[in-house]
Amino acid sequence: MPRTNISIADDVADGLSTEALKRNKTLYAFANESLNAVISVCRLSGEPSEVLPAWKMGRMLKDVDAVPLPGDLLEKIVKRLFAADKEWLMKTWLGEGERIGSYLRMGYPDLTNLAQAAVEFQGLLPFRRLEFRSAEAAEGKGQLVVRAIGAGMSPESTACAEQFMRGVVGAYSWSVRGSRTAEGIIEMQISRERRPS
Repeated sequence: MPRTNISIADDVADGLSTEALKRNKTLYAFANESLNAVISVCRLSGEPSEVLPAWKMGRMLKDVDAVPLPGDLLEKIVKRLFAADKEWLMKTWLGEGERIGSYLRMGYPDLTNLAQAAVEFQGLLPFRRLEFRSAEAAEGKGQLVVRAIGAGMSPESTACAEQFMRGVVGAYSWSVRGSRTAEGIIEMQISRERRPS
């Protein structure tokens, strides 16, 4: 097989060498393995930029023992449970938000970084986009407004996503001061919890 020399950035070359050494592989073997993985994704109409987010998503699904469900199936389950036992359902979504929030906090220690997590873990988190902005009120120091968009396809699933978001916010030691929902949209005012000195 003919060899081809390619030019790569110094930091990429350093990264390849470091990772090959960690895995007890030659630079040649590790570079080929890495490039073959990316080429396989591209052959299936993917993009190199999708490799890391897909890996992160797969790792998170495994770590939190999650199973992805089609959105319409989840909607049907939520509506049925909402009608049968709303209180239990709300507590369950709150608890899952706390659990997933604790997990996310390991990779995204600052709450405002969750906007990136929502992009990377789309399909696992019950919203498509998160936005953070500072509270406009004079007493808004240490307060944020969080807006979740694409948070369910019905009032019932939006209520569940709102509870999930409360759990995530709580896992980051922030308190919910107020919340408004409309189908698929949640706007929450939050503030840092004061820790006892």
